[in-house]
Parts: sequence; C-alpha cells; structure tokens
Amino acid sequence: MAEKSPSTRRRLLQLSGATVAGILAGCSQSSGKKASTTTSSSTTSPTISSTIGTTNTTETTTGETTTEETSKSKLRTDYNSREKFGEPGTSFDDFEDASKWTAIQKTVTPDSSLSFNGTQSLKLSTDSSKAVVAERRLDSPLDISKHDVSFAFRTENPRNVAFIVSMLDPNGNRAVLELRRVTEQAPDVGWFRTCPGVWEVSDTHPDFSNIVRIKLILNCTRKDGVQAHVDDMRLSPKPEKGYAILSWDDGDQNYYDQGAPINDKHGFPAVITMPTVPGRNKEPFYMTLDEYHERQKKGDEVVIHGAVRVKKGGGTVNQEFGKISPKELTHILRRNKQWMIDNGLNGADFVVYPGNNYDKTALDIINKYCYMGGFNQSANVNTTGVYGFDPLVLPRTQGVHLDKSKRAVTLAAKYRQCTILNFHNFNSHNTMSRSDYKKLLTHIDTTKGIEVITFSDLWDMRRSQH
Repeated sequence: MAEKSPSTRRRLLQLSGATVAGILAGCSQSSGKKASTTTSSSTTSPTISSTIGTTNTTETTTGETTTEETSKSKLRTDYNSREKFGEPGTSFDDFEDASKWTAIQKTVTPDSSLSFNGTQSLKLSTDSSKAVVAERRLDSPLDISKHDVSFAFRTENPRNVAFIVSMLDPNGNRAVLELRRVTEQAPDVGWFRTCPGVWEVSDTHPDFSNIVRIKLILNCTRKDGVQAHVDDMRLSPKPEKGYAILSWDDGDQNYYDQGAPINDKHGFPAVITMPTVPGRNKEPFYMTLDEYHERQKKGDEVVIHGAVRVKKGGGTVNQEFGKISPKELTHILRRNKQWMIDNGLNGADFVVYPGNNYDKTALDIINKYCYMGGFNQSANVNTTGVYGFDPLVLPRTQGVHLDKSKRAVTLAAKYRQCTILNFHNFNSHNTMSRSDYKKLLTHIDTTKGIEVITFSDLWDMRRSQH
C-alpha cells in the first residue's frame, strides 16, 4: 500500500521567489444534473488593483471577512508564459527539410505560408474522413525512454481532429502518443504546443530506446476533410515518476460534503475552483468561504473559474471564452482573479476555462492574468508530458468512467507522464459515482510510481525546464 500521509505522498516543493501562477480549463456548473439557484447573488466586482492585498484580516467589497493570509499573486502576470516557455527542451526537427517526411496516406506538403518557427511547417490535409499519415525514417535511433516529445500544432478544425504520434522500433512494435481533443467548439486557437502522453502500445512492447520510425497521424471526424500544420518537434526529459491531479470544478458543495472526505482518507490534495461567479459562495449549491479556507489548509488548491454568464432573453446563460468579446473576457478575468486575491485564495494565478472552449484571442488575453492552464478535454484518456506542454493549453480527462480513469492513472505511472482527471459533482452526468470515485482513489493509492499533486506543483516542475 502506498503512503497516505500528505507530507510523504506529495512533493514538498520549494517555490522560488518568482510568483507561482497558472490557468486551467473546464466547464460551468450548468452541465450537472443537480439543480441550483439560477439567479446570481451580487456580482459586483471588487475594486481592481495592480497588486495583491496584505495579510491578516481583510474585508472585501462582497462583505466577507477572512483572516487567511492573502495570495502572493499580482493581478497582472510578470511575463507571457507561452512565450517564455514556448520552446521546451531541445529541438529534434524544425521541419525546414520536408523531404524527411513521406506521405503514406492523403496529402503531406511543406507550407511556407504558415510556421511556428523558421520558414515553414508541415501541412497535413485530407478531403475526406480518411486519416492523414506522414512518416519519417530516422538515420539513427531515437531514445524516448527518458524523453517526451512535443510539437507545435495548429488546425482550422480543432473540434474535428485528433493528433497521433506513432513511435516504432525496428520490429514494428509501436507506442502511440495521442492528443484526443482540442476544443468543443470550432474557433481559431492558433499555434499551441502539445506534448501527448502514451495512449497505448502494441501487444509486443516497443523498445523505447530504439525508435527508428515516426508517424504523424491526423484523424478526422468530418466527411469533407480537415487540415493541420505541425512544426518544431522537441524533446524534453521525463520526470522520475508519474503524476495525477484531481480537478474539481465549480466550487460545488457536493465536493466538500462527499468528495473531500474520500481525498482526506488517502491524503490526496485536490484542485478546486472558486464559484462560477464571485459572490455565489453565499448560495446553497456552492462552498462557503470558510469551507474554501478549510480545504486550503488541508492541502487543496483553489483556482479561478473562468465561467462567463451573459444576459440573454431576459435571463443569463453560460458562454465560452471563444465567443465573448475581448473586453468582456478581460473584465471576467480581472473580476474573478481579484475576488480570489481579496479572499486569500492562493491559486489565483491558475484558471479553468468554461465549456472546454477558447480561441487565439482568448489565449492572448488570458496570458495577461494567468500563467498556466488550458484543457483540451476528452472523455477518454488524454494525458501529457510534464515538461513539454503549452502553459495555457493543458489536456485533461473527464472523470466519467472508472475504467478509463484508472487506465489514465496506470499509463501516467508507467510512462512517467501526467493525468489531470476532472470532476463536478456525484449527481452530474460528467462525473463518476461516489462509489467509483472511492475505487479510483484506492487504485491511485496502490499504484506504484504515481503521485497526486496540485497545479502549483505541476507549474513548478514545468518552469524548471526551458
């Protein structure tokens, strides 16, 4: 049985003087089956300041008083995390010589009109639902037993593609690395880096130290085809073990009442979000500030929820980051982050996107307030390397099915990668039952080589590798 003490189960990271920050993606409370109050309580934004408040007792404009120490965050970020950490590890292929790649299926061409780095990228395109396959045969073997691979990736059809990397040894045994989903909607997300985790391996286990062929595969769900561009393949070191993050959205009371006690039994921290709108913590559906602070003291990390509520048809509806104006999004991020800061919630530099939806413009704005985040979310295993992911475009897996969630944990442990498992409440269609959640945490606790961490832990590791 694995250790259950939080002090031994979690890494006790020594944070540098730089502010730990980040952002993460998710969805809004409306996706659940559990009914909640539809009318928002006060949504008045606290006064916006450029830095954080002080310590000890503070009173916010919401009328709440807290004696917790406030976060060390600033309202604005000190740097653009996607630029600063956009080229992790070492370069393996800059795609300047497209002749290294052969079209095995459909169309593979160099494209000088679009590139992440250099003068061109590799364009993968199909005019049907048939996948695109490009292959490179290596002059000398590649050892990926100690490295993860990442790529700059861009597509005009983010809702309709999966990006797959197949690594083959001399005997044709393969490891399949996969980014299963980009967004729920279809906005232009621009260039982003993906560091896909292992999805499956062949029955005969491949020799990870002796990879001689690489296949890039673009799967398509549209009958009229899709296209994508790939650039800047890089290698990043693997960590010594795998990691799991238990990510609970919406600030739901159900987590505090039923989920948290299970976590505490195993000594596991969780990442939980603020309520979907500042001030809704006073409604019965959501955790109270006292409960947030209690969970924070027990090791949970509270992060921003980027939920967007807009007026429509005499009421309010949930909206996605890719559908609102830059002005509206800026207001939402400033308001929500300031609420976190004013109430002493220390994950104020991380955010969850609503509806698994964002676009290039949204990412540019989010960078001004958060350092890490994202979510290309899938209902199936969707993992990432620890040192090579895009700070604002992390992948995660919906914690709906016990078997798939357990598989994500097993793969993360075996191949030293990270799985972020997402939950809402036990009455929701997109969350497993409480009994299955107990089984999942028991599986994590008895799996060797896996550690449950928070966003701050992951961000600290990501920043340690350029």
